[in-house]
Amino acid sequence: MIIEKSDLLKPTPLPIPTARSPSPAPRVPPPVHPRVHYGSTPTLSPSYNGPPKGNVTYTFTPLPHNSMRLAPEPPIPGAQSPYHISVNLNCFTPSSYITSVRKNNQDGDLVGDFEMGSSSSKIPSTVCIRGNEHPMDDILVTSSRLFRNYWIWKTPESDKYLYWDDSAGGGVITCFSAKDRTGAAFLAKFSPRSHLRRQHRPTEYTKLEVTSQGHYMFEDILMSALIIERIRTNAS
Repeated sequence: MIIEKSDLLKPTPLPIPTARSPSPAPRVPPPVHPRVHYGSTPTLSPSYNGPPKGNVTYTFTPLPHNSMRLAPEPPIPGAQSPYHISVNLNCFTPSSYITSVRKNNQDGDLVGDFEMGSSSSKIPSTVCIRGNEHPMDDILVTSSRLFRNYWIWKTPESDKYLYWDDSAGGGVITCFSAKDRTGAAFLAKFSPRSHLRRQHRPTEYTKLEVTSQGHYMFEDILMSALIIERIRTNAS
């Protein structure tokens, strides 16, 4: 094969890059708000179709490992799903107890928790709800009058209040949405068991009765009821 000199002097053409579509940018997951670990931000989930039309009675049923389950008995359409409530010690201060409330079961979304010790404890009492922790005194105010005790719960994110008192007697505490405590303002009633266990008699459990309107503030009602009962029965 004979190669002409002129062919050796010709420049070699450079390859022309073919048009390529830019590679897609890696997908970045949307930011996760810390509240996702505490369940949905509102008290009721987006799929919630509305509260039940009447009052619903929820029962606190004991479970192993210092825990209990709150659920309607029997199940009622529109009622809240079960809640898992557990109590554990503060490892640094064993005289201080932490009560945690989760949705559905022990692995469910954390609704909130609160820590309380004896009245002489140096650990300040705190309450954490919907991902934010607060001093107990900023959320719950306790006052006493002759033959009657009052508790006022302030929701952390708004100016809504829950007004509890024990005027019903028998260890029962009732919750209202207003100071006047009229029937229209009635939201809930917490009833501890009233008699000891006996053979051949059904076991009585502590109950929480919540009105239709009360379901819109269900988790605040539950948390405040647990704290108030802890205060009432806590050893000094």
